[in-house]
Amino acid sequence: MALKKLMPCMALLLCWAGMAAQSAQVLPLTIKQAEALFFKNNFQLLAAQYGIDKAGADIIQSKAYPNPEVSVDVIAYEGQNNLYFPQGNNNNLAVGIEQLIILGGKRKNQIALAKKDKELASADLAELTRNLQFEIWQSFYTLHNQEKIIEKYDNLLNKLQELITGYEVQVAKNNVALKDLVRLKSVYVKINNDKSEETKTLIEVQQKLNVLLGTTALIKTEYTEQDADAYAARTFVYDEVLSKSLQNRADLNQAKLANDAADINLKLQRSLAIPDVTLRGGYNQQGDAFNNQYNVGVAISLPFFDRNRGNIQKAKTGRLESTKGVEYKELEINTEVLAAYQNFTRSVDEYKRIGILVNNDFDAVFNGLNSNFQKGNVSMIEFTDFFEAYNEAQTEVERVKTQLAIAAAEINFVTGTNNF
Repeated sequence: MALKKLMPCMALLLCWAGMAAQSAQVLPLTIKQAEALFFKNNFQLLAAQYGIDKAGADIIQSKAYPNPEVSVDVIAYEGQNNLYFPQGNNNNLAVGIEQLIILGGKRKNQIALAKKDKELASADLAELTRNLQFEIWQSFYTLHNQEKIIEKYDNLLNKLQELITGYEVQVAKNNVALKDLVRLKSVYVKINNDKSEETKTLIEVQQKLNVLLGTTALIKTEYTEQDADAYAARTFVYDEVLSKSLQNRADLNQAKLANDAADINLKLQRSLAIPDVTLRGGYNQQGDAFNNQYNVGVAISLPFFDRNRGNIQKAKTGRLESTKGVEYKELEINTEVLAAYQNFTRSVDEYKRIGILVNNDFDAVFNGLNSNFQKGNVSMIEFTDFFEAYNEAQTEVERVKTQLAIAAAEINFVTGTNNF
């Protein structure tokens, strides 16, 4: 049964090892180096920058004035004399030109709306960057956690393998009970299965981080005790964190810009209810009243039926909606900042506490217990219980370190600034 459980795990390990072997490049990175690589290589970020260029093109287009329209008419068929395209006095040439004159500030409002759309595109890019940076921190430190856990698993498995090898010799000599050897092997299988599950998570996080950083290299994270101590040493005042968030959050800026755009759109819809004027000029070789007749004229639509009332009402509703959107975003930021602040404070306290509880004494006790177990001074039950407790304690230390780093990332995320 144990062998059946072990086979999929071994296959997963072989797959991961094969992937690592195929990638010739191992890329050691700190979190700051990872962020630098992100800004250089991330495809989502590079694609989003084109959105700003597209919005800039919309501004250029909104500034363009309507083109004049020129028309030319000649006689194609003159039925009285049965002539096609008659020439000379039998023909008539009529030339006209029209120009639309935009009134009511429509063009001004369209330009203003296009400019606001470009500001929104820039805010969209800033918000995308904020979210992706948070994903990088999460993935980076989760990957580091997995690397350290697997490293500790390897150390434990090596020590267990040494014990198992020695016990196999003693069992063959009938110096040790077979049940003790089986118990050691059961502990080995359990830890190896745990390692396989952690390896699976490592592969998934490695893949996600590779996509974010735009690299195929095998990333090796660097996160030292000094880095963790630096995170824990930072102190924040809640009101200052909240103030910084309300000033710098890109999503709040998005909401405010959308509100501004709604105001401009309402002005635009109201201006669209004002009729435009068309100026006309023309020449007619054989005019209605005279030969070689020159005409000028003006045309304007009468706003009896379509006064753009539906679109104006829609724009009013959109403005109310965007105003509520700003209020909701401010409330959301307040709650997010409070949660992030509390989480960071708790993570710092937990990191400091576990640093005192789980220290080098654990390694010293483990090494002493291991030595005494090999000498027969410690029972199998005592040894395996402590072995598993030691393993869990080491895993917990890495979890707390990772939690601290991600809590620091949350402070960056909710404030929209780099505090670490």
